[in-house]
Amino acid sequence: MRGENPDDRHLNQFFHCEAEILGTLEDLVPIMEGYIKALSDTFLAMEPLISRMSKDYKKTKNALEEISKVKSFKKISFDTAFKKLQLDKTTKKYTKQTKFGRDINSEGEVALARDEADNMPLWMYGFDRDTVAFYQKPDPKNQERTINADLLFPALIDGGFGGEIIGSSQRQDSPDEMKESLKRQSISPKPYEWYIDLRNQPGYRTTAGFGLGVERFIAWSLGYSSIRDVALYPRLKNVRTIP
Repeated sequence: MRGENPDDRHLNQFFHCEAEILGTLEDLVPIMEGYIKALSDTFLAMEPLISRMSKDYKKTKNALEEISKVKSFKKISFDTAFKKLQLDKTTKKYTKQTKFGRDINSEGEVALARDEADNMPLWMYGFDRDTVAFYQKPDPKNQERTINADLLFPALIDGGFGGEIIGSSQRQDSPDEMKESLKRQSISPKPYEWYIDLRNQPGYRTTAGFGLGVERFIAWSLGYSSIRDVALYPRLKNVRTIP
């Protein structure tokens, strides 16, 4: 459930596929890639239905087949991605600096997947620490970056959905680091004390997790521009849909 106004990338109520594993982000990446390949294979097996729903099934089919065949998706650090976008006048507008750190918008994400990964999904990793959730683990090599990765998708057709569809990270295993992240983001630690205390329990081990926006993947694969076009039913803020 979300509280903000819906747009082409966000719904007030949406389907989110989430998973958490024992292990690091490095352990998680093959699982996420395998999941995307499994989804692609499933969509290909549903050709009679998907071909009727897709804006351009030839492009949908080609993209899904390429994903099924690739061994692993390319990667780019957030630092490198941000610098590349800023160096080009046409893409500099896709970046901005906020009080919490640097940001790349969805148009920039689409451009990166197109230009850096030959129109295939692209991992972007190592975001600025204060721009992501407080439970994401800071990189021991650089405390201003986190051990995280978003999977960016190119738009299948002009105006089609693209950008981040999967977000993932290695979770915080240090109560002190987590409290520091909360403080840096001006968030009260009180509601999260139980969550922080889990790290002090006997046998606690490092975990990593991801979330995939189901409507986002469907909109991308069918070439739609908005996830509102693939929602099962209207989920609108402050609008009563049932008499």
